Amino acid sequence: MKKNSITIKKVIFVLFMTVLALFFVFPLIWMVMSSFKNDAQIFKDINGLSAFTITSFHENPFFNYQEVLGKIPLIRAALNSFFYITIIIVLGMTINSMAGYAFARIKFAKRDLIFNIILTLMIIPVQTIMLPQFSIIYRLGWTNSYMGLIVPALANPLYIFLFRQNFLGLPETIEEAAQIDGASRIRIFFQLVVPLAKPVYGTVAILTFIQYWNDFIWPVMVITDTRKYTVQMSLNSLFAIKPVNYGNVMAGLTFITIPVLIIFLCMQKYYVQGIASTGAKN
Repeated sequence: MKKNSITIKKVIFVLFMTVLALFFVFPLIWMVMSSFKNDAQIFKDINGLSAFTITSFHENPFFNYQEVLGKIPLIRAALNSFFYITIIIVLGMTINSMAGYAFARIKFAKRDLIFNIILTLMIIPVQTIMLPQFSIIYRLGWTNSYMGLIVPALANPLYIFLFRQNFLGLPETIEEAAQIDGASRIRIFFQLVVPLAKPVYGTVAILTFIQYWNDFIWPVMVITDTRKYTVQMSLNSLFAIKPVNYGNVMAGLTFITIPVLIIFLCMQKYYVQGIASTGAKN
């Protein structure tokens, strides 16, 4: 009886989680299905289950995608975003992980105080520092350049915290043995610590990509050259074309969502492990 009750509970739990997952996936399904419809079909199907299916097939089912790519340079914008986000991920993970390692392993004056100050920066809304940040970028002459997008994004209090928490969970005996063998702190970090911390690096890479792939306000403030537009800026230009074609908008949204899904699906194992390994540690 006890075994049967446990099985029933598992079935109920799986069914509940499946329904919950479908609830969150429905908007995504609607977006994809709408990308294969014209505006008339979208508004006709919006109040029924037909919104999640293709009720009638156009002679060219990818007509919305062709129109979007013809109206705006979405592929170029996507490549621009990939370019500067890749630099942010590589440099940002290096800077934040080294800072996290210093707070986890190196003893120096006021270490805990400085770390607590960094943590308090997490509660400050980004919008409150945008104007001072833009003033600095303007004075440095980095407006309308990738430097203006990349440099402010390199240091992140949340990622420093995640790295620090992960490094605290690594055994110190390995590092102590390497130090006895004469290894420097830099060598220990890159050859021992980094390989052991792959999950948290994967987590930070995913979070960074999603954050800056979806970023719109800061690029609009910094970039004016259409050739340097990010993917969100390029997609937003669809709303400047009157009348707004919502089938095109759905196709554009689907197009820019695909890279996020691919990256997350490929790295979800590291994401789950990274989050699990950053529990509360002193």
